[in-house]
Amino acid sequence: MRKILLLLLLIPVIVHADFRHSRMGARPRAMGSAFVSLSNDQYATIWNPAGLTLDNRTAVSITRAWPFSIPELQNDNMVLDIAEMKSIHFGAAFTRLGIDDIYYEDTYNLSAAMEVPFIKGLSIGSTVKMLRLEAPGYEQYNDPAYNGGDSGFAYDVGLIYNNGNPWTLGAAVYNLNEPYLQLLSTTVESDPVYSHFAIGGSYLFREILLLSCDLGSREGGWDDNVVRLGTEIWFFDTLALRSGINNGLVTMGFGLQDKHWQADFALESFMETGNVYTLSFTVRN
Repeated sequence: MRKILLLLLLIPVIVHADFRHSRMGARPRAMGSAFVSLSNDQYATIWNPAGLTLDNRTAVSITRAWPFSIPELQNDNMVLDIAEMKSIHFGAAFTRLGIDDIYYEDTYNLSAAMEVPFIKGLSIGSTVKMLRLEAPGYEQYNDPAYNGGDSGFAYDVGLIYNNGNPWTLGAAVYNLNEPYLQLLSTTVESDPVYSHFAIGGSYLFREILLLSCDLGSREGGWDDNVVRLGTEIWFFDTLALRSGINNGLVTMGFGLQDKHWQADFALESFMETGNVYTLSFTVRN
């Protein structure tokens, strides 16, 4: 009965595909999602693929987010960062947002990045994404309009400039080709997966305090923009405290790390819908 009620509540939402930027990773979320120029770890494959060139270690991360105090709502992610191979850096990721047996949005990422020849400090990257939309809840409750789900491909591109200075610049465009997906056969028009962008910069102050700022468009419009701010301070290269502002909403979190592992936590406050808690764990060589 609870799943039936959830399906009824979600019908106005899931009639239209709505693949937004997955924003996975507790570290970037704790920093207000101001991460396009800070993508120097395995989560670059999601935030800015060019940043894969800034991290030459093999790493695997898993993330679980608990959105809006809804236990049934899953938001999970796994990311793989592969060390440089013949001057090319690779990354892969899988993200799922949905409710068991009712609705899923799955995103599969495959990224590659390299340093631009003859321009020291500039890197370029791209991501190919397969988007899979399914709503088994429609099938379970015998909705004849359900067409079995839909799939499509989208493309991200990114740039990062880091010449060894305390500051870094970054830019990325997501869902460049704006694919269309259709969940129900009765839908008159397929639903676009909107493209959007982010540009930003970061500054490392005295090797311990990191400041970042992004300007990004909201999904569905290039002229409707939002500013994101983030800070991160490290103590003894072991404990990090983070905070940020994303469209006026406060975010915060912390991280703990050793040579071969890292654990991160983030809290995002949404007054209308409740808090979002995110936990990430990483192992690396």
